[in-house]
Amino acid sequence: MKSGVLPSMSLSLPVRGVLAGTALLVWASSGVAVSRHGAARPDTKATNWSADACMTMLGDDPFGARDYAQAWQHHGGGRDAKHCQALAQLRTGQEETAAQMLDDLARLSAQDNKGGSVTPHARAAIAAEAAGAWLAIGQPVKAEDSATYGLGLAPGDQALLVVQARALLAQDKVGQAVQSLTALVQAQANAAPQVFVLLASAERRAGQMDSALQHVQHAIEADPQDPAALLERGIIRERRGDPAGARKDWLQVLDLAPDSHEADLARQDLDIMAADPDSQ
Repeated sequence: MKSGVLPSMSLSLPVRGVLAGTALLVWASSGVAVSRHGAARPDTKATNWSADACMTMLGDDPFGARDYAQAWQHHGGGRDAKHCQALAQLRTGQEETAAQMLDDLARLSAQDNKGGSVTPHARAAIAAEAAGAWLAIGQPVKAEDSATYGLGLAPGDQALLVVQARALLAQDKVGQAVQSLTALVQAQANAAPQVFVLLASAERRAGQMDSALQHVQHAIEADPQDPAALLERGIIRERRGDPAGARKDWLQVLDLAPDSHEADLARQDLDIMAADPDSQ
């Protein structure tokens, strides 16, 4: 039995809207304190509050970003501060709390920090983040619910449809996932290659090997060095009785991304193949 594990998707759910930005936060020496985690936290008397600044901190100092966002909420940060706090908590081991915060924000129709209305598109983007967070902690039912809610705000949104399909697959709702992803690639011919990989994975699980091979081939033509696509094609080839082709794909995954999750799965499949004399 080959791994058949759904390859991790590289189709990210980027932060959009008012929190997107690249401004750098420069702390004055007199305006920095130390949190209990050793991270710098703002002196609220000296800080210029900024969504861009909070977002910039996330990658290098998530604890600092969390503290910044919490303090900012006492200085009128509102939705922006709560959003940044939730994203920081995803990186500091508070995933379930973060997922719930994101879900609540997506469902809250309220004014933004400047007194304007929060657009449905902005709320849908947060719903996609919530769905991804739920899925990451193994709660696909909640992930599906968040994604479905977001699609009510932004019908046809690719990121939401993808995370919804991943949630469906995690619940073994394979037929629904195939139907949804098929509609997506028919409506959006320029859909990301990773969408075609996910569709191929779903079709393979549904026993639709010809369609699965066709769609993963499409993804590989668009990106010949995508480890997830090569891993999936190897699985499909093995299921179709082509062990030599499968082995070639899995070895290429090891060459391209030896430290990746896809490489771990490829090694598992190669080990199983090596132990099965019928696969030689």
